[in-house]
Amino acid sequence: MKKRSSADIDQAVVNVWKRELGQLSTRNFARRFAASELEKHDGCVNTLSFNAGGDILVSVSDDLRVILWDWETGRDKLSFRSGHANNVFQANFMPFSDDRTIITCAADGEGIVSYVRF
Repeated sequence: MKKRSSADIDQAVVNVWKRELGQLSTRNFARRFAASELEKHDGCVNTLSFNAGGDILVSVSDDLRVILWDWETGRDKLSFRSGHANNVFQANFMPFSDDRTIITCAADGEGIVSYVRF
């Protein structure tokens, strides 16, 4: 992920919130976020999700990897195989887990809970 200015980061967070609330169309959101690249994935990125604090971003991809990103620096904090057999479509931090529990679901029909330390 390329380094972004603080103003860009603030606006990007607002855009993600608007997208989650349905106030920003998918196409418009994609254009706004296109300035960043998640270069550690080998497949297309299917979803992004922030932790409750907004400082860690989780991404999942067709490459079956889960990557946690430090939003401020744009660097990956942790990367691991999801355990899925097919494209991963969703990942979220579980509430009240201190950002240590992530649940993913994929085209294989499975939901997998991962416990992480970083």
